[in-house]
Amino acid sequence: MVSRKRSNYSKFPSNNVILCIVSIKIKARKVTVKGPKGEVTKNLSHMPIEMKVMKLSTGKLQGKHVRIRMWNGGYKQACSVTTFKSLIGNMIIGVTEGFRYKMRLVYSHFPINAVIAKDKKSLEIKNFLGGKKSHLIVLPPDASVHLTKEVKDELVFDGIDNQTLSLACSRVNQVCGIGKKDERKFLDGIFVSEKVTTNPKEE
Repeated sequence: MVSRKRSNYSKFPSNNVILCIVSIKIKARKVTVKGPKGEVTKNLSHMPIEMKVMKLSTGKLQGKHVRIRMWNGGYKQACSVTTFKSLIGNMIIGVTEGFRYKMRLVYSHFPINAVIAKDKKSLEIKNFLGGKKSHLIVLPPDASVHLTKEVKDELVFDGIDNQTLSLACSRVNQVCGIGKKDERKFLDGIFVSEKVTTNPKEE
């Protein structure tokens, strides 16, 4: 009896669509989304995925949409279609609502000093665990940081690109390393406490 292996590849394309509520341009798999808060551009040419802005008029889909699909892709490769949909969706949320990350300064004895530049584009961390070395973190061009007046020792990062904003927060978190100390006892650091949108839309 000859055993037949089932192919992981499908001859039908893996499809996904996303509604365009702002201006979207796609050229050579480089996506540019422009909205009231600014403009975000991402290069998505590392995957063989077809993306096209088109007008749809079906029973459920009406108006301008971005069609994302992959031809002859395996199961693992076709998963990137949904990833691309999430990336473009985050770009749309960024230029319409904006992203906001809140970080708390946690210390037990030595107070952590966060000095913010006048243009709110850079941040300097001083006196972490009593150390004399200062750490400068330069934010991406579309992000800004400020200290809140309502909550003590809270940093607020605002931006339109979720990827670069989260990268800036991770850099702030990583400069506060405790080395080989026991992290169960030495809880000092700067940690993300909340992720929200700047101007959430009303439902």
